[in-house]
Amino acid sequence: MKISIEVMQKLSKIKNSAYDAIKIEYLYNSNKLEGSTFSKENLIDLLEKKQVMGEHFLDDIIETKNSLELFDNVINTLKEPFDKYLLWNWHRILKKGSTDDEIDNIGKWKKYENRLAKTDLKLCEPHLVESTMFNLLEDWKENEKNIYSIADFHQKFEHIHPFQDGNGRIGRFIIFRQCLENNIDLIAIDDEYNKEYREALYEAQTTDNIEHLVEIFKKCQKRLDEKLEEYTAVINQVASEIE
Repeated sequence: MKISIEVMQKLSKIKNSAYDAIKIEYLYNSNKLEGSTFSKENLIDLLEKKQVMGEHFLDDIIETKNSLELFDNVINTLKEPFDKYLLWNWHRILKKGSTDDEIDNIGKWKKYENRLAKTDLKLCEPHLVESTMFNLLEDWKENEKNIYSIADFHQKFEHIHPFQDGNGRIGRFIIFRQCLENNIDLIAIDDEYNKEYREALYEAQTTDNIEHLVEIFKKCQKRLDEKLEEYTAVINQVASEIE
């Protein structure tokens, strides 16, 4: 489903409609990929009633609440420069009040070496993150914008792992923004493809072959289309009003 910046920003002003559905669907899956125990119903309760239902770890509650705010920020800043300052602010919003905030480790590139559990990937060393991320962001400006360049950016961003924590969620927010900016069918990594996604991401990071990652992205596009089919009419209505 293609949605322009203008349409998405107008949808964000319409209560109890397509925007909330997209927001819940995106956040439920992205957060679950990181181990969140919030169900869709829990998320809806938090969004609509400001009420936490169920048993969850404190950082899960904090970061889930923050992710609702961050989703809105991502949409509201779609026309702002895509640079390190934008990413730092996203990270600050996502992690504020968390354990990382307590040790002053949010809204900035990582200070300490970090590793991914159960993989042999060597991530970017902290002192190299600034220059490596600068090059990645500059390359993005020059590249043709399509699902292949989005997949390539994603595997490189996740391999750099520029933040101490929260890289997966920030990386998937970047995918979402890149789709909106470039009139590409929205990609929301679905938890159904969790294992395939991680395997394809690892393959891309170790061999530079992004074909399987692109295949997963396409599956996620199709699945999101199916889930949002009932909102097609209102999205088209808003699009026609803007035109």
